[in-house]
Amino acid sequence: MLGIVKTMNTVICVICVATLLVVASISSTLAENDSDYTNRQTRDSTNLSYSNTKNRKVNPRTGEVYLIRGLANIFSLGMDEIEKKMEARGLNARTFNHSGWRSVADDIVRRSKNNKVSYPIVIAGHSLGANSSISMANYLADNGLEVALVVAYDPTIKRSVGKNIDDVVNFYVPNATDSNAITKGPGFRGRLKNVDISDMKNVGHMNLEKEPELQDELVNRVLKITRARK
Repeated sequence: MLGIVKTMNTVICVICVATLLVVASISSTLAENDSDYTNRQTRDSTNLSYSNTKNRKVNPRTGEVYLIRGLANIFSLGMDEIEKKMEARGLNARTFNHSGWRSVADDIVRRSKNNKVSYPIVIAGHSLGANSSISMANYLADNGLEVALVVAYDPTIKRSVGKNIDDVVNFYVPNATDSNAITKGPGFRGRLKNVDISDMKNVGHMNLEKEPELQDELVNRVLKITRARK
């Protein structure tokens, strides 16, 4: 009996280690993609279209879309699915981890001073990425840039939006005190809508950004405010 228990413990340990290795591999790959994105921005600051267009079969559209993942790059992979949907429609979209929003925002501010930003600017994020989407939007706005649309997928804390932000939508599952709703801050003159998705079947914090209906809502909103490049 003791031998069976030891064998089971060994198997469990092996499974845990294998799981950790897979998670680490995914996180590392996505982190490398984030790094490649930042480096590409730095090298090619004259290109308004920052995403990879070599395989695009449709005409590119105006605008820059920033999609922000949450914790550890493994719980918000619906944002990567949204990027693919957007790329298929000609939209310039890039996904990265929530911890990198400031460097991305600084690059946008830098390019704006040389008229190298393609408007409209759209920012969306899930969980911690939703928190960062608000931080990034407010930061850009404070630096004089207009943010056309912010879409949050269930932020974890209460956030407010300020000036120079046109439209904000928060798809969320209200917590006990409704403290993950987004509120209007000083200077905000745009549209703000908090959408309670609690009634959506089998949809919650861990998977709402993977819900096709909510993904398509974002894609369609961006298509409405962008146009095909001439």
